[in-house]
Amino acid sequence: MPVLSLPALRSATVDLSESREGMWASAAEAADRLIQPGDILMSRDGVPGAGIGRAALVREATGPMTFPATMVRVRVDERLIDPQYLVLAWESSTVRRQIESSVRRGSGLHHIAARDLERVRLPLPPLTEQERIKSSLTHWLARVDEEEAAVRTTLIRIKDLRTLVIDQGIIGRITPGPHAATEPSTSSTHRPLPAIPAGWRWIPLGELADVVRGPTVDSRRADEAHWVEVGSLRPVEFRDERWVHKRMPTVRMDADTAEATRLSPGDVLFVLSGRTDAIGLARVWEQDSAHHTYVPNHHVARARMTGETLHPQLLALYTNGAGRGWLQGAARRTAGLASLGLDQLRRTPIPVPPLAEQGMLLASLEAWDSGLSSVTASAEEALAMADRLRDACREQGFAGRLAYGAAPSSENDERPEGAVTVPPTTPTRRPVDRPSEVERQAEQLWSFFPPLSNDGLTDLEYVEQVAYLLFLKVAQELRHRPLNPVDVLGHDAWDELALREGTDLTRYYGTLLAKLGKRGGVIGRIFHKARNPLRRPVHLQNLIQQVGAELSWWDERPEWRAPVFDAFLVRSSQRRRSGAGQYFTHRDLVDAIVSCTRPTVEDTILDPAAGTGGFLVRSFEHIARHLPPGVSPTQRERLSHGAIRGTELVDATARLATMNLLLHGVERLDGDRAAVEVRDSLAVRPGLRRATLVLADPPLGQRRSAVPSTGAPGLPGTEEDLAIARPDFWAATSHQQLNFLQHIYTLLEIGGRAAVVVPDSVLFTGGAGEQVRRQLLKQCDVHTLLRLPVGFSGVSSGVKLNVLFFEKAAARPDGSPATRRLWVYDLRTGRGTADDAPDAPSSGLDAFVAAYRPGHTPDTRVASPVFNPYSADTLLGSPGVNLDLGADLREEEPGDTPEPHLIAQQISERLEDAWRRFATLAEQLMPQRDARTSRSG
Repeated sequence: MPVLSLPALRSATVDLSESREGMWASAAEAADRLIQPGDILMSRDGVPGAGIGRAALVREATGPMTFPATMVRVRVDERLIDPQYLVLAWESSTVRRQIESSVRRGSGLHHIAARDLERVRLPLPPLTEQERIKSSLTHWLARVDEEEAAVRTTLIRIKDLRTLVIDQGIIGRITPGPHAATEPSTSSTHRPLPAIPAGWRWIPLGELADVVRGPTVDSRRADEAHWVEVGSLRPVEFRDERWVHKRMPTVRMDADTAEATRLSPGDVLFVLSGRTDAIGLARVWEQDSAHHTYVPNHHVARARMTGETLHPQLLALYTNGAGRGWLQGAARRTAGLASLGLDQLRRTPIPVPPLAEQGMLLASLEAWDSGLSSVTASAEEALAMADRLRDACREQGFAGRLAYGAAPSSENDERPEGAVTVPPTTPTRRPVDRPSEVERQAEQLWSFFPPLSNDGLTDLEYVEQVAYLLFLKVAQELRHRPLNPVDVLGHDAWDELALREGTDLTRYYGTLLAKLGKRGGVIGRIFHKARNPLRRPVHLQNLIQQVGAELSWWDERPEWRAPVFDAFLVRSSQRRRSGAGQYFTHRDLVDAIVSCTRPTVEDTILDPAAGTGGFLVRSFEHIARHLPPGVSPTQRERLSHGAIRGTELVDATARLATMNLLLHGVERLDGDRAAVEVRDSLAVRPGLRRATLVLADPPLGQRRSAVPSTGAPGLPGTEEDLAIARPDFWAATSHQQLNFLQHIYTLLEIGGRAAVVVPDSVLFTGGAGEQVRRQLLKQCDVHTLLRLPVGFSGVSSGVKLNVLFFEKAAARPDGSPATRRLWVYDLRTGRGTADDAPDAPSSGLDAFVAAYRPGHTPDTRVASPVFNPYSADTLLGSPGVNLDLGADLREEEPGDTPEPHLIAQQISERLEDAWRRFATLAEQLMPQRDARTSRSG
């Protein structure tokens, strides 16, 4: 008789197709293991993560079927319990905790005894309540499954689109311009080669590169003295996204052969034999080791480009995409295996664009790949929350708080008792208080912008132009002041601008920006890559006049300059559609964090995601207000020469940060080195100089990387989404905030402290997220978590943020974690947004600062309904090291799930972000109407 296998229990219903023929000792033995509709089967054995004790219901039996010894059969008394209710209850956290505590863990296999399953206790309401719970849960879990399946289907289509875009781009199909006619193939077994743009050529690979097969190793001669040990690269290594050297086996071979076939950066490697789907797969060897030699084995070919005819990455992209069919067609096939001859590989036709276009083409393809990957990442992050949503539905369902059926479509629809009102994605904001005088002046400065937007000027471009002009005013003031004048520019640029008009003005202004951009130090940082985006000279002239004549406070109230400019930056960040909000941190939050961390004149302060410099400015102001007596001139000088530093990826943002620091006195106009450095913070390991205080609000979304604008019509200049695999990181991941957490740990010296703004996903994301949280708790004293309400994010109104406070600790001799207790302050519960309070949002933060007790150890804190500690043992022992915690300790487990509608709202926000970016990509993919483009293009 057929016997079921463990995969039959993967869902809540037994899959009868997952069976095999069983050999039973007797008919009686087989009869004792027959199953029937209504039976529940539970797994007793399984590998780690397979869900030991999982239950599934037998709904039907198409014929005799038995269960194996690795399962337990349960037949319930249906007068007491509904079988389907039992299966649903078996997945609740209450039951799962009992099961997990009884599992015996062996090497590679876990097991639970039948008697332990018998002892599991579960909630047993009356049958009528069981039916209600069953109906409600079945409805909502089916809805979650349905929506999850729809998103997964869309992800598959996005993956197909990503492949299509790269395949079309690599043969010039997304390059506007005339295309050459279709060329005949060099082999009768292949279709004609596709049309490529004029100026491109089809060239056989053998004419572009030196193509050789990896050497064959004779193990019988491995002990000869002149043979050397090398790493051998096999086809299996092509499966990973990055080369994993430690998994490559070592072999011994003749030294001359090893040197002749050794791999160098830029070599393109091809799989010549193995599985059919792997034939022709290409990868670029991008790493080199001075201490070890690597060679391809006999199943791999190495193509080393001769000259600079074609970029290796373009070769790999083509052969892995549009050219893959040619290689697959040339391969010889046997049962499940295939092989590609070296001659066939050399004859493979490769599209070669002009050398001057290759860099732009590669950047364009990487930009498209990054954009589509970022959409996928957002959607996958939302999908990762689906299981949390199911758990929340179960918990609320068994507590009797889960409504049945869909939400009413209008306020007049009848709402079932107990139904939850889902808050809108965009919260209603309370009226803004009467602005201060500084805010009114910032609003006046912003009022110059609307007329200029008609000239195509964006929000960020306008802020940049204002920064340039204010800098020139400061330079003029220093040049003409009666005491200690300083001529940093060598001429009065402001007066010369005021005297010009028309095209003479725009020409002089453009030349001035370019000239200042070549300077070093603070000036060079502000004007690096500066340009004039205003097309009409009259608009530039009006802006110069307005900045010069209508800002009377500039000369009358010089103490307003820094706060007005800071308020001006905040004002520009409030226009969410501009995207500028990602560079700004809520100023009330910055003030609270600085008050808690208490920067001093002895600190070395660093912000690796500086934005417009909010943390750096507020830290400087805090130090200035709390300077102790007896501070030496050297210490004062150090504040402007290295004690306060930042890193920013985007030039436009770095220039605004530098101007902000300049007006606040952190920078000097004639400074030879700017405090904010422009580079990718995550790209390199930190130097020997460490920080004693790191304050950061890392950007949300995909990892930003310096991918320049392609400059090609129809192609976006976008940001690259890359996984980071640094040797000093705990985990390799493309999750931006997890990478910044790891990077900040490396920036700190022992005893250094940090405060980092992170989204909710950092607190519960699995995989690399669990590794990072576990190591952070072990290596640092993570003492405080502030849960913020909606409204503190400048990117999206629905994003929920948190602040992690920790201190880097020295390794403990006993190996115990550095964290003892994590205090959680809940500023979120009962508060919809940052402005949903009768008082100002800062008042909630003021209460947090008071409870934090700056300058005192966490042991002196007092617990309250919104502020409570969790022990490190509890955190490290929770599933996934979950830090998605509240301050209410009435819940027994820190991992207990919140209301389902809140999780569903978070998923919706992530999907909305993904679809918005996808809509942008769809617009960018729209073909251009170019009369020169032929049909084949």
